[in-house]
Amino acid sequence: MKISRVFSTIDTHTGGEPTRTIIGGLPYIPGKTIVEKMHYLKENMDWVRTSLMFEPRGHSVMSGVILTEPTTPEADIGVIFIETGGYLPMCGHDTIGVSTALVEAGIVKVEEPFTYISLDTPAGLTRVKVHVENGKAKSVTFRNIPSFVFAEDVEVTVPGFGRIKMDVAYGGNVYAILPAEAVGLKILPENASEIIQKGKLVRDAVNKQVNIQHPEKPFINECTHVQFYGEPTNPGANLKNTVFFADSGIDRSPCGTGTSARVATLYAKGELELNQEFVHESIIGSIFVARAVEEAKVGPYKAVIPEVTGSAFVTAMSQFVIDPEDPHKNGFLLT
Repeated sequence: MKISRVFSTIDTHTGGEPTRTIIGGLPYIPGKTIVEKMHYLKENMDWVRTSLMFEPRGHSVMSGVILTEPTTPEADIGVIFIETGGYLPMCGHDTIGVSTALVEAGIVKVEEPFTYISLDTPAGLTRVKVHVENGKAKSVTFRNIPSFVFAEDVEVTVPGFGRIKMDVAYGGNVYAILPAEAVGLKILPENASEIIQKGKLVRDAVNKQVNIQHPEKPFINECTHVQFYGEPTNPGANLKNTVFFADSGIDRSPCGTGTSARVATLYAKGELELNQEFVHESIIGSIFVARAVEEAKVGPYKAVIPEVTGSAFVTAMSQFVIDPEDPHKNGFLLT
């Protein structure tokens, strides 16, 4: 067997959404900050992402985490979020997934009943609390970065649907948030192709009509995700949602950064109080529980610090090899 690279990984799913954590086999990633490391990967080593996220080793909604040394003394470990669509400043379900993997593989010092981990992410320092019983991660709570509303009740002209009122908010990624019924959509798994089609229309319209620029992070300057919401199926949930992202992605989980953005909008509208529980249901029925734990400010924007809780499960521990003679060694994707 002739191979040029071996990657060691731990796969998990968080509420149905996959995370592939790369724990070994990575080349050195230069950069003084985690953002610099992310940009170096994107510009010089993108084959790592495509090899492990794209087919034949991954699939169209694969996402993952690259572990690095932290670049800030407050953090325990550095993480770079990757997916088929590229690189993310922050990812909630991946945070839950990677934290579960770190605990269950013994990569961090594990303490019961709670193990605390600080992650150096491109969006900022993220503090994580893992509830551990008999060595197993039962749930993960992460305190997200400050989340805020770029535009509340803004009207956007969407082709085929006219002017639609929606919110544009940030929870680690930028979301357009609107009722599913505004585009004649029902949040059901069998409507996946319709969600993708309408999600693209909304995202493109928002990026043409709404000015988006994070005041502290210049590289965050566009809407990347669309969150459609409606009435929950689970009687214990407050809302049900589905999130469209990348070229053809639909989040199976309730979406951690999307839940954070939703908490920010609800708080801004006076529909959620500090420390009030918000239960978010996904398209497949999985649940995240969130709350706004304190107020904050990001440039001119009033913000909140969200906490999100969910659970992940280990599905595989694998070694992936790169054969230099394989014509598809760096992956391919059908969209």
